[in-house]
Amino acid sequence: MKPPKDDVIDVDWKTENVNVTLHVGDVIRCRFHRHGSVGEDAEFEIGDTNILMHDDTTTEYTHPEHMKKPGWTGGDGQRGYWYFKAISSGSTKLTIRILFRFKVESTHVVDINVK
Repeated sequence: MKPPKDDVIDVDWKTENVNVTLHVGDVIRCRFHRHGSVGEDAEFEIGDTNILMHDDTTTEYTHPEHMKKPGWTGGDGQRGYWYFKAISSGSTKLTIRILFRFKVESTHVVDINVK
C-alpha cells in the first residue's frame, strides 16, 4: 500500500548523476511511462534488496476515455509510479531501463544512500 503523497520523495531519475540520501523508512517514487500497443515500457532493478525494497506499483491510463471508443487503437498509454522503501542503512543502486519493443533504449542509474 502506497504511503500518503506528503510522505513520498519524488526522484527524477532521468537526469545524470542522481544521488539520493534517505533515512530508514523513507519512501521514494519514480514515475515511468508505458504504452503497450506501441511497445514502450520500463523496468527497474535494485542492486541490494536488503537496503531498498520495491513497495508498490500503480498505473493509470493517460486517456481513459479513449479505451472505450469503438475501433480506437493506441489509447492504452499509461502513467506509472514505482514506490521504493528504504529498509536498512547502506548504499545501493536503482537501475531503470527504458524499453522499446523489448529492447533497451536507455539505462539510468540512481545512487541510493540510506542512513
